[in-house]
Amino acid sequence: MDRCIVFFNAHPFALVFSWWVFSAATGSLPAPTAASSPFYQWSFKFLNTIAANIARAYNTRVENSPNFLPAVDLHLGKQAGANPADCKT
Repeated sequence: MDRCIVFFNAHPFALVFSWWVFSAATGSLPAPTAASSPFYQWSFKFLNTIAANIARAYNTRVENSPNFLPAVDLHLGKQAGANPADCKT
């Protein structure tokens, strides 16, 4: 443990670089969907919180939801009739 402290005291940018790599790796995780396991949903929020990606971890806007496009497709499918001219917009 003392060697780590001495190393980071001698090379403080190594700690900054390590944090940047962790934050970038966490930011590249795909957002959980409705089919994702509860563990993945929890770990996604936990890791993004630790990486200071608070806005990504607790984003509840519908447009950024991974389920937004399937919900739009379902909604449009319910509106569409047999004839495209019958489609309500």
